[in-house]
Amino acid sequence: MAGGTGIYVTWVTGAIVTSVALMYILKPSWSRITVSGFLDMFRRYWMHAIIVFSIYIWKDIFDGIDRIIMANTRLDMTAYIYAIEGDIVLQIQKEFENKILTFILTHFYIAGYMMIMFSAFVYTCYFDDRHMADRLTLTILMVYMLALPFYLFFNVRVTGDYIPGMQTLGYNLTPEIQTWFTRIDPFTNGMPSLHIGMPFAIWYCYARNDLDGRWKTWRQFLVSYIILTAFTILYLGIHWVSDIIGGLLVGAAAVHVAEYIAPTIWRGLDERLFTHRLSWFLADWRRPFIEAKVILSRVWTWLKVPGSRQTGVAIMLLTASTAGVLLWDTTHQHFSAEGISEPSAATGADGWLASYESIDEGNISVTMWNLSAEESYQSNIGLVTTWGNYPVEILIGESHIVIWHGYQLEFFNISNNQWEGQWVTGPLFDDISMLSNGDAAWPHMVMLNGGDIEMRARGMGNATPLSYPPNAPVSLIATDAHSVAYVETNEPNVVHVQTISGIERYLSVEIDAKIDTPRDQQVQSMTDTIVDYENAQVTKIALEGNHLVALVNLTAVDRLVLVDLMSGDQRILGDPVFPVASPSIGHGHIAWQQQQFLISNDPNPDYLDWEVDFHIIADNRSYPLHTPDSIDQLDPQVMEDHIAWRQLDDDGNSEIRIFTIEVVLEPYSSNVLQFFVLLAPLLIVMWIGQRLTENEGHILSSHTEEE
Repeated sequence: MAGGTGIYVTWVTGAIVTSVALMYILKPSWSRITVSGFLDMFRRYWMHAIIVFSIYIWKDIFDGIDRIIMANTRLDMTAYIYAIEGDIVLQIQKEFENKILTFILTHFYIAGYMMIMFSAFVYTCYFDDRHMADRLTLTILMVYMLALPFYLFFNVRVTGDYIPGMQTLGYNLTPEIQTWFTRIDPFTNGMPSLHIGMPFAIWYCYARNDLDGRWKTWRQFLVSYIILTAFTILYLGIHWVSDIIGGLLVGAAAVHVAEYIAPTIWRGLDERLFTHRLSWFLADWRRPFIEAKVILSRVWTWLKVPGSRQTGVAIMLLTASTAGVLLWDTTHQHFSAEGISEPSAATGADGWLASYESIDEGNISVTMWNLSAEESYQSNIGLVTTWGNYPVEILIGESHIVIWHGYQLEFFNISNNQWEGQWVTGPLFDDISMLSNGDAAWPHMVMLNGGDIEMRARGMGNATPLSYPPNAPVSLIATDAHSVAYVETNEPNVVHVQTISGIERYLSVEIDAKIDTPRDQQVQSMTDTIVDYENAQVTKIALEGNHLVALVNLTAVDRLVLVDLMSGDQRILGDPVFPVASPSIGHGHIAWQQQQFLISNDPNPDYLDWEVDFHIIADNRSYPLHTPDSIDQLDPQVMEDHIAWRQLDDDGNSEIRIFTIEVVLEPYSSNVLQFFVLLAPLLIVMWIGQRLTENEGHILSSHTEEE
């Protein structure tokens, strides 16, 4: 299991203990506290508890959806917030930065928020202030519901992740805390700040409904907490000043909405009447149907006399349904590749995706998809098995798709969509990589032969050596349109890159996969294996233009490093604590498979499935491609406008999934949007007219009564 669980349990325990301890200070002066009172509290307010604690469930669900929307749309409003605020919060952090203060405020940020949430709910229920409990429970729910649209469609990144020179002090306090935040926080839910919005809403709810002053001490405590929290979230590099303003507005709105709907909601959910209603329904099986008929009759009567309320409901339903359709479309930007049932492997490059599946012994079915033209081509290939049982590998370049099987090469010409027959290589190469030179009549390939690198046309003819031959046997090769990258056996953590055409260039890059010592110690404690930098070994490389991606094995864990070959800058992609594999690069994007939990001494099988992440080089941002699940997403391939991967479910069934990088709305979404644009203005005008008519009628009625 991944690190971070221990600190979470500590926070929760501390929050509960602190809440109970403070009850003696913050309770109404006339009340008493007994152990039996807690049992009685849950008996009397179990429905309230279900509503409050259900928030944690659907919040996790929508956090996952938020990550997917961010990956699919890249909606990012942070630049606009930064243009308004500048470096205000940076100056606050620099002015007060202190290790002891950071330690205290980090734990206060999490445990304090839990304590406020727990206390606000428990106090009203324990001391049986039902009027307050009814409104407070709905207030807490409404805060999350009103904040949700901002989290989904108004993404604002945390300040420490955006402002140059600013740190996320709270997130990086310890490796355990950093790992915990990485798993649960999208880092884009800045606006509004619930650490301000929630306690402010709680205070406002108490202030409006505490008519006899019994909660005066608690309200004063809340004011102090809100002020300290405002400083904390700015200092720790988590929120903007604008987030605080947004939190206050959402909190105030939540209180008013909760008070408006409370009588209706608790008329049906009041625990005191629940068992009575249940027995009433069970006494006669016809009663539920009779009650449903009465309710439907009332709704129909309400709808038959249209007014501003009915039109307002219609506007809300239209808006919600339209948003729901768009939300579904933007979170489902990947689709299944048709025409192949059980793919054994897939490769993608440029606008093409190729896959194969075994038909029987010695025969495979190969399918090629031209994703830009939305066309597919399929052919059966007989494998030569008399030389040996070799694995099948697919290579894609700008001019050809090549099926490689031991000594056997099959060529598919992309320009005319035809197979060009079988060719037999001389030696059995250790590895083959194809140069993406689309103007060539024959595909030029770089081949690894017994530790030596050779360049050949179509795998035949005389081998051409590199301009700068390696000084030692080569273990890995990779190519792009004009360059070759390779790793020599005597320097397993160094990648050499040299051009084959164009401007001549030769580079040797030592891959740096080092991170801070505490996080390395965390990996060691979870795996019983050291992070071995001395024996670091590059196990896979991918190359495109001025960028190189290297997968580095450090014994305890693999790390993925992106290298800018022009500047020499290196950065680790993904979380360096979690396992990564199968990098692919192309068209300014990088994709790889990553586990979201560290494989520990006591692994939980639910945490060990692979997910696909991708990185946009120009934006220097990484995103997940789907919500966490129990399905393995493997071998991602970057193509022009698409990313594809092989998906393997729990039953061992596999399929190819294709993700569209740019947001492409389906026709049904466009139709729904058009319907909304045409109908919404008419409903709004109708609502305004109805409101004016109703106001005139109300004024006339008032004058008549006065006369």
